[in-house]
Amino acid sequence: MIKADGIPPTVFLIDFGLAQLFCDPATCLHHPYTMGHSIIGTLPFTSVNGQQGSTQSRHNDLESLMYTIIYLVCGDLPWSYISTSRDHKAVL
Repeated sequence: MIKADGIPPTVFLIDFGLAQLFCDPATCLHHPYTMGHSIIGTLPFTSVNGQQGSTQSRHNDLESLMYTIIYLVCGDLPWSYISTSRDHKAVL
């Protein structure tokens, strides 16, 4: 969301539907790295590790944020026009 009534406009990130804890509140230890997860979120904005089924963490959030910034600045992502067949699993 963009609030455009001020100068400069204010950008708000509002989608926390996929948010999760990255460490156990009781022990303060990070959740272990695991594989085999399904893709969560919008594929073009998902980190490479997320597309490969890895556990998502803070660095994946930063990668997705950079994809969002690229989209906002350029109007599209460089890999938006890559076509794939159903039989081919593409890592964008």
